[in-house]
Amino acid sequence: MMSFKEVASRLVNVPYELIFKERMGGDAVDLLRGTSYVATGVIFGSLLTFIFNILGARILGPTNFGNFGLISSIGSILALSMGLIVYPMIKYASDARDESEQIRIVSTSYVQTTLIGIASVAILLVISGPFSQLFGISAEQYLFAIAYAATISFFGLTINSLRIFFKMKAYGLLNTIQSAIVLSVFLVLISNNMRSWESAAYSLYISYVAIGLVTIVYLRRYLTLQLDGFWSRRILTYVRFLLPGAIAGACMGVDRVLINVFRSTAEVGIYNAYYLASVTVAITLFLVVNANFFPYASRTDDRGAIFIKITKAAPYIAVSLVLVFCLVVRIAFLLYGYQYTFSWQIAFLFALAATSFFFNQWYGWLMLAEGTRGAKVNARGGIITFIVLICLDLILIPLYGIEGAIVTLTFANVSGIFYFTLQRQTLGGSLANAPKRSPER
Repeated sequence: MMSFKEVASRLVNVPYELIFKERMGGDAVDLLRGTSYVATGVIFGSLLTFIFNILGARILGPTNFGNFGLISSIGSILALSMGLIVYPMIKYASDARDESEQIRIVSTSYVQTTLIGIASVAILLVISGPFSQLFGISAEQYLFAIAYAATISFFGLTINSLRIFFKMKAYGLLNTIQSAIVLSVFLVLISNNMRSWESAAYSLYISYVAIGLVTIVYLRRYLTLQLDGFWSRRILTYVRFLLPGAIAGACMGVDRVLINVFRSTAEVGIYNAYYLASVTVAITLFLVVNANFFPYASRTDDRGAIFIKITKAAPYIAVSLVLVFCLVVRIAFLLYGYQYTFSWQIAFLFALAATSFFFNQWYGWLMLAEGTRGAKVNARGGIITFIVLICLDLILIPLYGIEGAIVTLTFANVSGIFYFTLQRQTLGGSLANAPKRSPER
């Protein structure tokens, strides 16, 4: 009788050989092994997060759930400046050839992020009045959004450090524990009659801070209080090229803000219910893939070959993802309760949006692995995606509400994918001698 590992290996090897017409090599096996460690923890953690979202939607109702969606969306926008250092940290530290250099890069990144984070929070507090009016939320909600930005940035910096040192089992385990803390704290607060969006927000804050602190303790031998001048300048140079696209990416959550402005907070709650069961699931799946993929792509010398393989596998993966997302959305709405009306049409649109998001992220992160040259392409792709999103949102949301917002999200992500495809020669390697379809400007 075959062992579980042998069965799993064959399940992966068969489609791999059918698509690529070759046997799975050593690098692919190593990538799959590392990804399996992450998947075990992240998928189990995602089930706990899924339960948290279901309970939140049922107990809080569309309006409170909509307020929670606004806080997380606006918080993600405000977190932009605090989280940018993570990308070059992973890129350069993964590419480093010895541990001492990795320690210098990671420690420098921690010091930079701390300084930038403190300055960002101070500035956001000073301009709280105009910004809360700009986003159409109360002063209290704005403060909660700042807290969300600070805590999720802290969590992102620490948890992603594990990827650099290939602590994939710890990465998967800590993601699971973070989800367990979110659910546990939420249930405690709800049991004490705190049935509002604040209870969901507090649950996230506590989980992010707790896991961040645990991760720092776990990685303490890799962390020192040093700011290396060379790596500080190189990281900031990478951030400079990354910034335009990062701004555009962070503002992708503006759709919920516009639904709140043009329609209602309750519609934000319904949109959030579909979004969490589709696009958020796509985000989770991509986190599993990217945990090993980005460090691997940063080390390899032929990123063009990776692009070709992704493109060959894309149709098979896309069809599978659309079917999975439709099923997950249907199951979620059976659990949400009578306050949320289900539509197969909207579910299918969200499944398409989630799938396009997955591939837009995949191609974008592959570009980031190319260094500053790829970061420029990624930035332009992010800007194109955002311009398409904001222009169509302003037209379609007032007319069609949720349907308009999700159709816009799909078109925006497809626009980004199309641009990355045109700029594929940036990756070099196997694409170096391919005929250009569009010259890079």
